[in-house]
Amino acid sequence: MTQIALTALLFVGITANAQTQLKKGSVTYNMTMPSASEEMAAMGESTITVHFDETMQATDMSMMGGMMMMKTIVPNENKKDSKMTMEVMGMKYEITDVGEEASKTSKGLSNLDDAKEIVYDKKDTKEIVGFKCYKAIITMNDGSKNTFYVTDAIAPQAPSNPKVALKLTGYPLEMKVKTAQGDMVMTATKFSKEIPADAFKVGEGFTKVTMEEFQKQMGGM
Repeated sequence: MTQIALTALLFVGITANAQTQLKKGSVTYNMTMPSASEEMAAMGESTITVHFDETMQATDMSMMGGMMMMKTIVPNENKKDSKMTMEVMGMKYEITDVGEEASKTSKGLSNLDDAKEIVYDKKDTKEIVGFKCYKAIITMNDGSKNTFYVTDAIAPQAPSNPKVALKLTGYPLEMKVKTAQGDMVMTATKFSKEIPADAFKVGEGFTKVTMEEFQKQMGGM
């Protein structure tokens, strides 16, 4: 379950890389896994909110009706200074090695490093949170296909790896991504130009642990 949460967080965190025409704002996504197991389905819907300005991006994720909450804070310039916190059933942890973990975990999951082709269909459109979006089919090297709906009203992502040739021409507001746990669907439900005052801050009362220590605490969740 923790891996699913990390996959979602890292995917959104890198896809929506804050290099937008809008100087700051917050996008809230609803996340579902329609083909997942009954146990996953019983957890209900999860929400992910991405806050961004010209220097920083933060991603908040709530799962299991708020019983599990995760937050990442990522500077645009120096990803190694990233921070991550997790709250699980009243326990609060700050992951100290998140910069290294993010770069290791995200390969092939949360960026276009392993994409070999992007095909756009501007005739297939839908409106999402007030933005007109069109379809993008991303074919990965393993043959799997991810379906995005992107808008030109918000500037495209900055690639996590500048050497990667492929990048989206727009900002994704709906993403259907194939993962090891099943299809993951993230659809924007709200956009705001305002950012909460504490969006880029770590709260109080968090115990600092490494990712390995956290996973041991969780018993391999």
